[in-house]
Amino acid sequence: MQQTIPVKSSVPRYRQLDSLRGLGALSVFFAHFISLKMALPWLNTLHQTPLGILCNGTAALMLFFVLSGFVLSLPFIDKQRPLKLSEFYIKRVFRIYPAYIFAIILAVLLKQFVFDKNGLAPWSGWINNFWNWVWDKRSPEEILKTLLLIGPDFKINYIDPPIWSLVIEMKMSIILPFFILIVARGNRTVNIGFLLVIAWLTYEHHAWAISVFYLGILMARYKDSVLAFIRSWKSPTIIAVTVLAILLYNNDYELLELIRRLNLPSKYILSYFLSAIGSCAILMMVLAGPQASRFLQRRVFTFFGDISYSFYLVHVPLILTIGSLVSNRFAYSPVYIFVAAFASAVVISYLVCIYIEKPFQRLAVGIVKRLKSSPR
Repeated sequence: MQQTIPVKSSVPRYRQLDSLRGLGALSVFFAHFISLKMALPWLNTLHQTPLGILCNGTAALMLFFVLSGFVLSLPFIDKQRPLKLSEFYIKRVFRIYPAYIFAIILAVLLKQFVFDKNGLAPWSGWINNFWNWVWDKRSPEEILKTLLLIGPDFKINYIDPPIWSLVIEMKMSIILPFFILIVARGNRTVNIGFLLVIAWLTYEHHAWAISVFYLGILMARYKDSVLAFIRSWKSPTIIAVTVLAILLYNNDYELLELIRRLNLPSKYILSYFLSAIGSCAILMMVLAGPQASRFLQRRVFTFFGDISYSFYLVHVPLILTIGSLVSNRFAYSPVYIFVAAFASAVVISYLVCIYIEKPFQRLAVGIVKRLKSSPR
């Protein structure tokens, strides 16, 4: 789940897509909060209505992956800028690691000095799986592996559970430039055929996310023709496709029972693919619709888009810590946990965005400029 680095380019910055990312980060927060399984019956009711899309964290992650493939490939897919590996990797490392390292350090400090494990007793078994470790001689090694996002035997849930998707982001960042070059040079038949081959080869494997990122690159490659096609539709077609896009995006809720009955290997990966296809459709519908674009460019949405990366990183450690201190100590402790965790995540994410993310992005741009100007 990453944002584009603002640089001077003829490639436009789609602020409405930042807003989509922000809404996705909020839905991940809501999903994790609901997973606490506390005494809030109305939350379970919400989960079972169409508004459950606001709490679908899994679908939001597919949206993040599609958006990453889309926005990262836009500057290069039409050869508007040359794709140089050194520049691409420098910007990705400086985009991902600074805020990530801060979030890991914050999580370790909260776990060791603030978190109360006994406070998790009334929570769900899922949430009780986290932060069970105690500080010993192996802890520095595990923290180092977490900071570097590497193995062997890398324990993804050791410190900050959401980073499993960041591991995928980093792995994809290594191979993404090569996929961009393939899509940029290939014709439509080759590009779609390559997608089918990738999906077939990676299905049932941990590499399934390659296809999701590749879908985002395809959307960037054929953006103009797809948008022109959508803008030619009449209102009934737009409404029908929008409903279908939302249904696909939210399929693991809307079609959950059907998916469970399917006699297919790794059927939940199929659900991920359907969410990714729905994400592509939503992305294009937003870009094609002037009203949707204007709506999502409102400051309240773009603000959450700007802080979405840090918000995603820090929200679970804050939920765990605040919940462990507040749970069952007040009549409305779930409400206090929600408000305190949400507010603190917003404030911390904003500060990280201003004082860590943006300065390091500017630093990366400066390094790239110096590399360009240095004698060969």
